[in-house]
Amino acid sequence: KVKKRKKNGQPYAVVDNILDRNFQSDRPLEKLVTDITYLPYGQKQLYLSSILDLYNGEVIAYTIGDKQDTDFVLDTLEQLPTLP
Repeated sequence: KVKKRKKNGQPYAVVDNILDRNFQSDRPLEKLVTDITYLPYGQKQLYLSSILDLYNGEVIAYTIGDKQDTDFVLDTLEQLPTLP
């Protein structure tokens, strides 16, 4: 499915910066960050989706897949423990 984008160069959505570069946390599962990293694997490209807890720097969920789609991201989110 082709992504639809605005043609005027404006971002699709802008959200408030609630972390404001404060990457310290006093409690587990209070501040979580996520990223998708590209992993070259032979002739293919794999993707690593991970969620990091800023309390102790621990990766609390991750998924490796061969395509970036909604299911790939949702698989990572489903691994999260129950959030307070």
